[in-house]
Amino acid sequence: MYEHEISNSIPILFALSTCPRCNRMKKFLQNHSVSAKIIDVDLLPPEEKKQIFRFLLTSNPTLAFPTLLVGTIAVIGEDYDGAKEALNL
Repeated sequence: MYEHEISNSIPILFALSTCPRCNRMKKFLQNHSVSAKIIDVDLLPPEEKKQIFRFLLTSNPTLAFPTLLVGTIAVIGEDYDGAKEALNL
């Protein structure tokens, strides 16, 4: 799951559509012209949601949102300094 994005360091943002922190991170990415794959986990079908949760547990055991993956680096929550570092901004 997401092997292509991870191996090519394509940013993936796992978010919740109604989460204010997630929406601020989406805006941060947009403001910095970062082309990221954005996945609103709460809008997915139940089986796909379960797959995402299992996938996220390896890099984010608390399953906190937002979670930004850049390669093997996970930036959890509103850590904009961490996001800048992971994205080389």
